[in-house]
Amino acid sequence: MKTVLFDAIKEVIIISDKEVEVLTSAFKIITKKKNEYLVEEGALSPNLYFIINGYVRCFYLDNGNEITTQILSTKDFVTSFESFLNNDFSKESIQCISDCTLLCISKTDYENLYKEVSNWSFFCKSVYEKYITKISDRANSLQNLSASDRYLRLLNTQPNIALNTAVKHLASYLGIKPQSLSRIRKEVIK
Repeated sequence: MKTVLFDAIKEVIIISDKEVEVLTSAFKIITKKKNEYLVEEGALSPNLYFIINGYVRCFYLDNGNEITTQILSTKDFVTSFESFLNNDFSKESIQCISDCTLLCISKTDYENLYKEVSNWSFFCKSVYEKYITKISDRANSLQNLSASDRYLRLLNTQPNIALNTAVKHLASYLGIKPQSLSRIRKEVIK
Protein backbone atom coordinates (compact mmCIF):
# COMPACT_ATOMS: atom_id res chain seq x y z
CA MET A 1 0.00 0.00 0.00
CA LYS A 2 2.85 2.38 0.72
CA THR A 3 4.01 1.97 -2.88
CA VAL A 4 1.20 4.35 -3.90
CA LEU A 5 2.84 7.02 -1.72
CA PHE A 6 6.33 6.23 -3.02
CA ASP A 7 5.08 6.43 -6.59
CA ALA A 8 3.52 9.84 -5.86
CA ILE A 9 6.76 11.05 -4.27
CA LYS A 10 8.86 9.68 -7.14
CA GLU A 11 6.75 11.70 -9.60
CA VAL A 12 8.27 14.80 -7.99
CA ILE A 13 11.66 13.86 -6.49
CA ILE A 14 14.22 11.09 -6.61
CA ILE A 15 14.44 9.03 -3.41
CA SER A 16 17.07 6.49 -2.49
CA ASP A 17 16.41 3.03 -1.06
CA LYS A 18 17.48 4.32 2.36
CA GLU A 19 15.01 7.21 2.08
CA VAL A 20 12.27 4.74 1.16
CA GLU A 21 13.06 2.91 4.42
CA VAL A 22 12.85 6.18 6.35
CA LEU A 23 9.51 7.02 4.73
CA THR A 24 8.24 3.48 5.36
CA SER A 25 8.90 3.80 9.08
CA ALA A 26 7.46 7.34 9.28
CA PHE A 27 4.09 6.64 7.65
CA LYS A 28 1.65 4.28 9.39
CA ILE A 29 -1.26 2.56 7.66
CA ILE A 30 -4.64 3.27 9.25
CA THR A 31 -8.23 2.54 8.31
CA LYS A 32 -11.27 4.66 9.03
CA LYS A 33 -14.93 3.85 8.64
CA LYS A 34 -17.40 6.01 6.76
CA ASN A 35 -18.36 9.11 8.84
CA GLU A 36 -15.29 8.89 11.11
CA TYR A 37 -13.36 12.11 11.59
CA LEU A 38 -9.68 12.69 10.97
CA VAL A 39 -9.92 16.18 12.50
CA GLU A 40 -12.75 18.02 14.21
CA GLU A 41 -13.23 21.77 14.06
CA GLY A 42 -11.64 23.41 17.12
CA ALA A 43 -9.16 20.56 17.71
CA LEU A 44 -5.50 20.33 16.81
CA SER A 45 -4.53 18.53 13.63
CA PRO A 46 -1.34 16.69 14.66
CA ASN A 47 -1.19 14.37 11.63
CA LEU A 48 -0.90 14.54 7.87
CA TYR A 49 -2.76 11.86 5.90
CA PHE A 50 -2.23 10.38 2.45
CA ILE A 51 -5.32 8.73 0.99
CA ILE A 52 -4.70 5.22 -0.36
CA ASN A 53 -8.37 4.66 -1.12
CA GLY A 54 -11.67 6.20 -0.17
CA TYR A 55 -13.12 9.69 -0.04
CA VAL A 56 -12.64 12.46 2.50
CA ARG A 57 -14.31 15.84 2.80
CA CYS A 58 -13.29 19.05 4.55
CA PHE A 59 -16.05 21.28 5.85
CA TYR A 60 -16.94 23.99 8.33
CA LEU A 61 -20.19 25.03 9.99
CA ASP A 62 -21.92 28.26 9.02
CA ASN A 63 -25.03 28.96 11.09
CA GLY A 64 -25.55 25.21 11.52
CA ASN A 65 -25.04 24.45 7.81
CA GLU A 66 -22.13 22.30 6.72
CA ILE A 67 -20.13 23.97 3.95
CA THR A 68 -17.92 21.46 2.11
CA THR A 69 -14.70 23.08 0.95
CA GLN A 70 -12.85 20.05 -0.42
CA ILE A 71 -13.54 16.49 -1.48
CA LEU A 72 -10.41 14.40 -1.75
CA SER A 73 -9.57 10.87 -2.85
CA THR A 74 -6.74 8.52 -3.79
CA LYS A 75 -3.24 10.07 -3.90
CA ASP A 76 -4.34 13.25 -2.10
CA PHE A 77 -2.78 14.55 1.08
CA VAL A 78 -5.21 15.86 3.66
CA THR A 79 -5.04 17.66 6.98
CA SER A 80 -6.07 21.02 8.34
CA PHE A 81 -2.89 22.54 6.94
CA GLU A 82 -3.10 25.72 9.02
CA SER A 83 -3.47 23.66 12.18
CA PHE A 84 -0.85 21.09 11.23
CA LEU A 85 1.80 23.60 10.21
CA ASN A 86 1.14 26.26 12.87
CA ASN A 87 0.03 24.02 15.76
CA ASP A 88 -3.19 26.00 15.90
CA PHE A 89 -6.80 24.86 16.31
CA SER A 90 -8.50 23.67 13.13
CA LYS A 91 -11.12 25.90 11.58
CA GLU A 92 -12.62 22.93 9.74
CA SER A 93 -13.55 19.30 10.20
CA ILE A 94 -12.21 16.49 8.06
CA GLN A 95 -14.47 13.47 7.71
CA CYS A 96 -14.25 10.19 5.82
CA ILE A 97 -17.28 9.94 3.54
CA SER A 98 -16.49 6.32 2.71
CA ASP A 99 -14.44 3.61 4.34
CA CYS A 100 -10.83 4.76 3.90
CA THR A 101 -7.32 3.39 4.00
CA LEU A 102 -4.78 6.10 4.70
CA LEU A 103 -1.16 6.61 5.53
CA CYS A 104 -0.62 8.80 8.57
CA ILE A 105 2.44 10.74 9.68
CA SER A 106 2.79 12.74 12.88
CA LYS A 107 4.08 16.31 12.86
CA THR A 108 7.30 15.20 14.61
CA ASP A 109 8.00 12.45 12.08
CA TYR A 110 7.07 14.82 9.23
CA GLU A 111 9.58 17.41 10.46
CA ASN A 112 12.28 14.73 10.83
CA LEU A 113 11.89 13.91 7.13
CA TYR A 114 13.37 17.33 6.31
CA LYS A 115 16.64 16.06 7.79
CA GLU A 116 16.45 12.50 6.51
CA VAL A 117 15.07 12.80 2.95
CA SER A 118 17.23 15.03 0.77
CA ASN A 119 14.51 16.64 -1.38
CA TRP A 120 11.64 16.45 1.12
CA SER A 121 11.23 20.25 1.21
CA PHE A 122 10.90 20.32 -2.58
CA PHE A 123 8.28 17.56 -2.45
CA CYS A 124 6.33 19.36 0.30
CA LYS A 125 6.44 22.57 -1.72
CA SER A 126 4.80 20.73 -4.62
CA VAL A 127 2.08 19.37 -2.27
CA TYR A 128 1.35 22.88 -0.93
CA GLU A 129 1.30 24.34 -4.44
CA LYS A 130 -1.21 21.69 -5.52
CA TYR A 131 -3.35 22.46 -2.44
CA ILE A 132 -3.28 26.22 -3.13
CA THR A 133 -4.08 25.68 -6.81
CA LYS A 134 -7.06 23.44 -5.94
CA ILE A 135 -8.47 26.05 -3.57
CA SER A 136 -7.91 28.84 -6.09
CA ASP A 137 -9.54 26.83 -8.89
CA ARG A 138 -12.56 26.13 -6.70
CA ALA A 139 -12.91 29.83 -5.75
CA ASN A 140 -12.67 30.87 -9.41
CA SER A 141 -15.16 28.20 -10.38
CA LEU A 142 -17.67 29.37 -7.75
CA GLN A 143 -17.33 32.98 -8.93
CA ASN A 144 -17.21 32.50 -12.68
CA LEU A 145 -19.07 29.35 -13.70
CA SER A 146 -22.74 28.45 -13.67
CA ALA A 147 -23.85 25.59 -11.43
CA SER A 148 -24.14 23.30 -14.46
CA ASP A 149 -20.68 24.23 -15.68
CA ARG A 150 -19.19 23.62 -12.21
CA TYR A 151 -20.70 20.14 -12.15
CA LEU A 152 -19.61 19.35 -15.72
CA ARG A 153 -16.10 20.56 -14.98
CA LEU A 154 -15.92 18.31 -11.90
CA LEU A 155 -17.35 15.42 -13.91
CA ASN A 156 -14.65 15.91 -16.56
CA THR A 157 -11.70 16.50 -14.21
CA GLN A 158 -12.57 14.27 -11.24
CA PRO A 159 -15.33 11.85 -12.27
CA ASN A 160 -14.59 9.54 -9.33
CA ILE A 161 -15.51 12.34 -6.90
CA ALA A 162 -18.52 13.48 -8.93
CA LEU A 163 -19.93 9.95 -9.09
CA ASN A 164 -19.04 8.62 -5.60
CA THR A 165 -19.99 11.47 -3.29
CA ALA A 166 -23.36 11.94 -1.59
CA VAL A 167 -25.51 14.57 -3.28
CA LYS A 168 -25.67 16.79 -0.18
CA HIS A 169 -21.86 16.94 0.14
CA LEU A 170 -21.29 17.36 -3.58
CA ALA A 171 -23.92 20.10 -3.81
CA SER A 172 -22.34 21.97 -0.91
CA TYR A 173 -18.91 21.66 -2.53
CA LEU A 174 -20.31 23.02 -5.80
CA GLY A 175 -22.11 25.85 -3.98
CA ILE A 176 -25.63 24.78 -4.96
CA LYS A 177 -28.70 23.23 -3.38
CA PRO A 178 -29.07 19.42 -3.51
CA GLN A 179 -32.30 19.77 -5.53
CA SER A 180 -30.45 21.84 -8.14
CA LEU A 181 -27.69 19.25 -8.38
CA SER A 182 -30.26 16.47 -8.88
CA ARG A 183 -31.84 18.51 -11.70
CA ILE A 184 -28.43 19.17 -13.29
CA ARG A 185 -27.53 15.48 -13.12
CA LYS A 186 -30.80 14.55 -14.88
CA GLU A 187 -30.09 17.10 -17.63
CA VAL A 188 -26.56 15.74 -18.12
CA ILE A 189 -27.86 12.17 -18.52
CA LYS A 190 -30.26 13.20 -21.33
